[in-house]
This record gives sequence, structure tokens and C-alpha cells, in this order.
Amino acid sequence: MTEQERNRYLKAYYDNEADANRHMSFCNAIAAFVMFAIWMCYVTGAFKVVNLILPIINIIFPAGILLLLSPIVFAVWFKDRLRRKGYKYFVIGTIILVMATLNLILPKHSMIGWALCLVITNHYYNQKVCLTTYIVVLILALVILYGAMFIGEYDPNLLGYPPDQNNPYGAVERYKLLHQMLLDGDNRYLKVFLYYYLSRAAILTLIFLVCNALNKRTYKLFLTGFQIKGEQEKTKTELEVAKEIQLNTLPPEFVSNKDLEIQAQLMPAKEVGGDFYDYFFLDKDHIGLVIADVSGKGIPAAMFMMKTITCFKNYVSIDKSPAETLKEVNGTISKNNESKMFVTCFFAIINNKTGEMKFANAGHNPPIVGHARNYKLLPCKTGFILGPLEDVPVEDEVWQLQNGDTVTLYTDGITEARNAKGDLYGVDRLLEIFNEKEYSCLVELHHVIKDDVDKFVDGEPQSDDMTYLTMKYHGDDYNFEEHLFKCTEDKMPTILDVIKKFAVKNGFEDQFINNLMVVADEMVSNVVKYAYKDHVDDVFIRQLYNKDKKEFVLTIIDKGDMFDPFLVSNGPLEGDAKDKPVGGLGILIVKKLMSEYAYDYINHKNIVTLKKKF
Repeated sequence: MTEQERNRYLKAYYDNEADANRHMSFCNAIAAFVMFAIWMCYVTGAFKVVNLILPIINIIFPAGILLLLSPIVFAVWFKDRLRRKGYKYFVIGTIILVMATLNLILPKHSMIGWALCLVITNHYYNQKVCLTTYIVVLILALVILYGAMFIGEYDPNLLGYPPDQNNPYGAVERYKLLHQMLLDGDNRYLKVFLYYYLSRAAILTLIFLVCNALNKRTYKLFLTGFQIKGEQEKTKTELEVAKEIQLNTLPPEFVSNKDLEIQAQLMPAKEVGGDFYDYFFLDKDHIGLVIADVSGKGIPAAMFMMKTITCFKNYVSIDKSPAETLKEVNGTISKNNESKMFVTCFFAIINNKTGEMKFANAGHNPPIVGHARNYKLLPCKTGFILGPLEDVPVEDEVWQLQNGDTVTLYTDGITEARNAKGDLYGVDRLLEIFNEKEYSCLVELHHVIKDDVDKFVDGEPQSDDMTYLTMKYHGDDYNFEEHLFKCTEDKMPTILDVIKKFAVKNGFEDQFINNLMVVADEMVSNVVKYAYKDHVDDVFIRQLYNKDKKEFVLTIIDKGDMFDPFLVSNGPLEGDAKDKPVGGLGILIVKKLMSEYAYDYINHKNIVTLKKKF
């Protein structure tokens, strides 16, 4: 066993023991409840006992009940103590002590209590602890038995003569009685050992052996479970690595230039999935967009997906039409495809300058195209899936994009998402989201789509991979800049200076430039102070200015923990600043100075988009 496996085993072992301590504490509490019920039977006279013993019972039973309840107090209010190595001896010791006391006072009624100690100990703890408990119980049972002959409730098996109710035999009288019996040839001490103790010890031994055999089986199950869990964790780790490799084969989730911008997200239903998207800058004027969905889920789909991605990277070219590329990809993935896996695919090539989009569809969902509450499904032929056949009928088609149009490619994991009733999300509902409002940016659009799907399924597990990719064709006259900085306190002046230079270059008014500096300082400071408070990482700054529409867009992306700054609880900007919540005042200023704002968290990245319309 390696050191790592040993540490993992010890952690699992002590986790299991802490759980055993908790359950044992509850067993003690149940025993306390039963003990209380028996006590009430003695108090009410339902159980008969000589008057000399009753006062002792009224002391022993309440004390025993409190002692049995003490572990449950620790289990509820001091949970950290459950993990201490010695805690189990405290729990076991309480029930052994209580049973010993009861057996001393009521020998003929409480012998079964020793069996209880053995049963619950064997059920929860390891064999060494159980064997120790067994030995302690046998020794204590013998010692207590001889003590009960002198001070316990009358038992004819111990004393031999019927009691005189007027004189219930105190310890001294019992000693004299037993001594006289010894002189008469009746060795009651030996008989108690041979006929009273040994028979009960044999029963306790039998109970111990049976319970210990079950204990061994439970321990084997624990080891088997531990090994299975270890293999599962190893597999999970390997799948996490596979997921990272798979995601790293995809291009960045967001990209932009003066002609277009792209936003994408892939959410596999399992650790790895069969969906993929990609885009290719074929030359300075053309970009290719592709989205695909492999049949099935999990590792087989992921492997087939990787094969398809490799084919696309090898075959895509500006010299080929989309249909030609799809046919070449199909020719490769259909070879040796004995499992008859298939992939649906949509591939388009877009002219950045003219907005012309050539595309071919291989059995995939038709994209959604349009802008400003005027979205519709792209009229296109269905085509045929790739993979099962060596030759597929797919055709080239053309669509003209207008300035500001977006093209959204998506997989059926979105439209076929199901709620608890089994209803499908559907393409009509997706179209309603697009036409519901005019979105300030692609980040906001994707955020609303994801939130609406989550609301619809209402907690139901994701049944299929969900992927969507949106490209916005600018068409207008744009100025554009992107920068990557190490986000530290000393880099703040450099970041703000870059933003200011872009604003000056585009002729923004001095008042807005001053406001922009306040906004940028607030948002970048949040990244430094909160996203990267424990480490240093990059911050991505993207600036776009649409000269025709006179719109400025600032995007800030970091890889810190998920945090939506616009959800900070705050009120109106008026009033004393000192009365505002911490972190709220700066966000209020941002909201007041900018026309629109949006936030999303995609693939472990915070994306904040701010827009100003002049």
C-alpha cells in the first residue's frame, strides 16, 4: 500500500469510526429510554422488589440514564470529538458501567445487559475493540456476580434460602448465611461460578462469536467498499483529466475583433461528452463555425468526438465548401465504424466583410439567426448524419447576414431538456427567449438562455450535453482592442491607462472618460481584491467601439471564484455613502454611469460586460 493509499485508508477508517461513535451514542440514548421505562415499572409497583432495594434503584436508575445520555450530548453539540481515537472507549465505557451497576443491584433481571454491550460494540467497532470489550465483560460479570450475592436483589440461585421479608438480609447477614452454608457442605461460591456464571458466560461467548463473525464480514465489506471507492476516485480523477484534455481541444469560449464576436459554452452531462464546437480563421476575411453532437454520452461519445474534431482540423480549408468538408470528414469517421456511431453537424463559412454565410447541415438542429427581437430558425435542408454511411447527401446553401445579426448554433441537449413531468424545453421556447428583449451583449443572451433552461428543468438531472455557440456579425465600422494583464495592485495604473487611451483615440468626451476611469477602477479592483485575493492570475480586457451605432463595450474576464457583482444588495445612490453596504457603493456608481451591464460565469471564468450608448 502506497503512502497516499494508506492516508486515504486511514481517513476512511476514522471517518467510519466517527460515524460509529455517532450511532453508538444514539444506541446509548435508546438504552436510556428503555432504562427509564423499566425504572417507572419499579416505581409504580409493576415490577416487585423488596423495599430495601427500591431506594437504591431510585438512585442508580436516574444516574445511569444521565450517564447513557452523555454521549449523545457530545454527538450533537461537540461533533469534532467524535473523531478522537479515545471517544469510542468513553461511549462503550458508559454502557458497560451502567450495565455493571444494574447487574450488581438486580442480578436476576439485568444479565441481558452484558449481551447488549457485546452486540452493539461488535456492530460498530473493529475486532480488537470488540475482543477487549468481551474480556472486560466476562471479568466484570464474574466480579459483579459475587458482589450481587451480598448487596443485590434477592436471588435464590445465589443464596439458596428463601428470604425473610421482614429481614431481607443485609450484606453482613448474607455473609453469615453463606458462611454457614459453606460449613454445612454447600459451597455456594463454587456453585454460583459453575452453574450460574459459566452458563451465562457460555451464552455471552456464543453471542460474541456470532457477532464477531458478522463484524469480520462487515470489515471485509468496508475494505471492499474502500477499494471500490478508491477505484471510483481514480476513475473520476482520470475522467477529470480527460475532461480537461477534451475542453482544451476546443477554442476559447469568447473571441472578438472589429468584424465579429463569438461566445460559446459546452456543458457535458457527464465528466466527458460528445458535443463539440469549433471555429477556424481561414484567412483574414473568412471564419468557419462548426457545432456537432455525437450519438450517446460519456467516454465512447467523447472518443468519437475527438476523432471528428481531428478530422475537421485536418480537412477544413478556404478552398473547400462546407459540404465538401463534411463529406471528407464523413469519409474518415465512417471507416471501421462497426458500432455505427454517428454525429450530427452544422458547418458554416462566413465572409467577415460582406456577411455572406455558406453552410451545410448534416442532420443537425437549424441555427437561430436575426437580431433585435427579430429572430427565426435558419431556413435550411436537414441533410444526413455523418458516420454510418460512406457517402452522405449534404448540400451547400447560402444566407446573407445583416449588420448586427447573430447566428446561434446549439445542440439538442438544450431543446430536449426535460422537467419532472417529462416535458421538453423545445425550440419554440428557445425562440421566445431570443425575441423576448434586445440583449446588450452575447454574455447576457447566453446567461438568460442558461437560466431559463435551469428554471424549466427545476433541478432535474441534466440528461444530455448542452452546447451553444453564438457569432455576432458587426458589419458596422468598429474599433477594437484586446489586452491580457497580470492582475495585481501595481498593474492597476497600466490597465486603466490602456482603457483611457482607447477612449481618447475614439474621441469620447472628457466627462465620459472620467466616468469610465471610475467604472474601470471599480471593476478591476474587485478582481484584484476578491477574485485573486489569495493568488495572482490574468485579467482579460476587451474594448469595442461601434462608430456607426455609437456604442462602447468593455468586457472584463477573470478566472477567480464565481461572483456576480451586480447582485450586491444596495439601494439608490442618494444619501450618505457611509450608510451603504460594503461593496455596494462602487457597483451603484457603475450601474448609474453605464447604459447596460451583464455578468456570466462560463468554464470557471467571470465575464463582466459593460455597455455605454452615446
